[in-house]
Order: sequence, then structure tokens, then C-alpha cells
Amino acid sequence: MSFALIAALMMVFFAVAFSLQNASEITIHFFAWTFQGSLVIVLLTTLALGVIISLLASLPAQMKKSRMIAQQSKQIEQLKQSTKPSHSPRIHTKSL
Repeated sequence: MSFALIAALMMVFFAVAFSLQNASEITIHFFAWTFQGSLVIVLLTTLALGVIISLLASLPAQMKKSRMIAQQSKQIEQLKQSTKPSHSPRIHTKSL
């Protein structure tokens, strides 16, 4: 079995175990709103929102790196083109 499959199965196992152990009903008060739901749903929603917010926060830096890599790749190609010899080198041989 591949490592990815084993890791995925372990993640599913832990997610099921987590949800079974945290199935209690909770109430959340946020300003004027009141939410009722399962503890596991609240925790997993909070985790998902945290992941999404962190991905959105890192997006500008990722885009900047991507643009920089593209620019540097273009510059490398230009430098390769400028360093190619314009004519083939001559081979000098001595006549006997």
C-alpha cells in the first residue's frame, strides 16, 4: 500500500473517532446571533475557516514569488541567448 493511502485512511479513522467523541450539542453566542450545533461541526468549521484565512493571507506572497520566478526565468533565457557563440569555433590543425 502506498504511503498516501495509509495516511488518508488514518485521517479518516481519526476524523470518525473525533466526531464520535465530540457529538455533544453546544450553543454559541456571537454578538446578536445564537448558533446551536454539534461540537464537532463547530470545531471542524472553525478549523476550515482558519485554513481558508491563512491561505488567503499567504496568497499575495505566493503571487509575488510566482511573478519573480517567471521574470527570472525569462532573464535566464535572455542571458543564455546572449552567451551563445555567433559562429562555430574553428579547429586548427598543423599540416605535416
